[in-house]
Amino acid sequence: MTTDTPSLNTVVFGGTSAIARAILCAAARERSLRVLLIGRNAQRLQSVKDDLIARGVAADFHCADPSDLTIDWDAVVQAALPGRIDLFLVAHGELPEQEAVLQDARRLAQTLQVNFLSPAVIASSCIRVLQRQGQGTLAVLGSVAGDRGRGSNFVYGSAKAGLDTLLEGWRHRLVGMPAIRLVTIKPGVTDTPMTAHLPKGPLFTSAEKVGLLSWKAISKGVPVAYVPGWWRLVLAVICLVPRKIFYRTKL
Repeated sequence: MTTDTPSLNTVVFGGTSAIARAILCAAARERSLRVLLIGRNAQRLQSVKDDLIARGVAADFHCADPSDLTIDWDAVVQAALPGRIDLFLVAHGELPEQEAVLQDARRLAQTLQVNFLSPAVIASSCIRVLQRQGQGTLAVLGSVAGDRGRGSNFVYGSAKAGLDTLLEGWRHRLVGMPAIRLVTIKPGVTDTPMTAHLPKGPLFTSAEKVGLLSWKAISKGVPVAYVPGWWRLVLAVICLVPRKIFYRTKL
């Protein structure tokens, strides 16, 4: 960790996310950090906080559900971490069993709220903060699943596609404000607790590697980062397959 630069004031929505944690650990090896973790589970937040403090990070947490649409996040952030925010990281989400979701309208609505609606609301709130400051970075965890609707996970994928479009629209809107950087992180399948129920294959990547690559993209302000980078080629090929052929697959 270097000490010759000011602390990177960081707010993480979904503070117990394995990928978010890995991003913070990678960042802490290069920068001095001051972090506010936001999430639902106080015990797990405390564990992440303790780990970050052991790494030299000034960390604290605020227990609140990021998927709650009634919370005034501007007020929460300003009260818990006053001053300029250098980095917002929106990392909360869930990967439910799709067949169960498709049979339950309420569960479907909840999945879309957790994976699209609440991240979209929070991201837009963060961007308003960055606009008032005139600078800063917002990074949002998307997914390669949003690049093309596939029968195996199109509910989750549609939510991530929505986030991708939202952030692209915000980038267009913010042209002329280069000090504000919006980064969409698109991991492929990653070995985390969220994917614990899935059989592991050769395409899986560790959370630590995804976190390191994501931090590199965030620090450079890359607009859209596939992590690992070879997923960009994989998805480009998938998106080019004609429907008649694609629909014969079991992807």
